[in-house]
Amino acid sequence: MTHSLKQLAIDVGNSRIKFVVLHTNLPVKDCKQLPLVEHAVSMPIDEPIPWDQLRNWFGNQPEEHCQSVVAGSNPRGIIKIVSDWPLTPLPSPVEVLNTADFPLEIDVDEPRKVGIDRLLNAVAANTLRNTDQGAIIVDTGTATTVDVVSTEGHFVGGSILPGFELSAKSLHDYTALLPLIPVADLRQAEPVVLGNHTINAIRSGLFWGQLGAIRELIHQFQNHSLFKTSSESPLILLTGGGSSLLASHLDDLVQFEPLLTLQGLAIVAQKISGIR
Repeated sequence: MTHSLKQLAIDVGNSRIKFVVLHTNLPVKDCKQLPLVEHAVSMPIDEPIPWDQLRNWFGNQPEEHCQSVVAGSNPRGIIKIVSDWPLTPLPSPVEVLNTADFPLEIDVDEPRKVGIDRLLNAVAANTLRNTDQGAIIVDTGTATTVDVVSTEGHFVGGSILPGFELSAKSLHDYTALLPLIPVADLRQAEPVVLGNHTINAIRSGLFWGQLGAIRELIHQFQNHSLFKTSSESPLILLTGGGSSLLASHLDDLVQFEPLLTLQGLAIVAQKISGIR
């Protein structure tokens, strides 16, 4: 017997919280299908939670066909969500942690210190990649991570560098005269390459520097010995808050999945609960 599972997935980051309502048709027949996104909203970490909007999105789904799940890199933000949780009609949230029962092999020196978002991305990548194909995942947020999933489906590490917002803030905070450039400025138009004044020069450095770093890391990982025995090139995925800025410049390389982390969170919640 088939039915639809509706999930409210919440990713609590350092500067923003993302809320997504997804649905999955159970039992899952297509192993390459991610949970489908119905609604999504992102808000700064210090703004009030839009509970009324979330209730409306969740609708009148039977309780046994519903699930709420929360994870993220900001423990205080998660406590804020859980402590403020309404009694009804949203089901009490399952908190996903990087613990021993996490459904992913984590092949690094200190597995429990890996950020949960990076692992959720890897879980989603394992749903999308072919057998014996590895994956490279670019996630652009406060920090940008470029991570690798082996051909066996193990998370094996990657690289971490400052994202757009952190880079802009660092230039402002650690110099005497450079202004703070909001990330929203980069969304208005593609930054010029040759900046003819200070603000345009910073915009150029932030945008093209980030793009160049990501391209180089992808290139380095594609040529890593980890993938030498595979006949298939690794799947390359692009996600995260800054991904829409970069997608058109990387479309020759990547598959754009802007909500990959939350889809991975939904998959993990299903597996932990024995639903999937």
